[in-house]
Amino acid sequence: MKREERQRLIDDGYHVIRRRVPAVVEVDLWEYLDSIDEDSGVLVLSDLLTWSDEGLAIIKKA
Repeated sequence: MKREERQRLIDDGYHVIRRRVPAVVEVDLWEYLDSIDEDSGVLVLSDLLTWSDEGLAIIKKA
């Protein structure tokens, strides 16, 4: 996923990627993140904007 795709998802109102699917968080984002397991496979889109395309490609392969 390229940086432009990540930004487009944010612009379209998505907050996270959960199990490789974009999702909208209906509650406070930090409250949501505190309520899930660390191994849940959730990535915050705004955080992903700071990742390089190469770094994200490594996660995608896992």
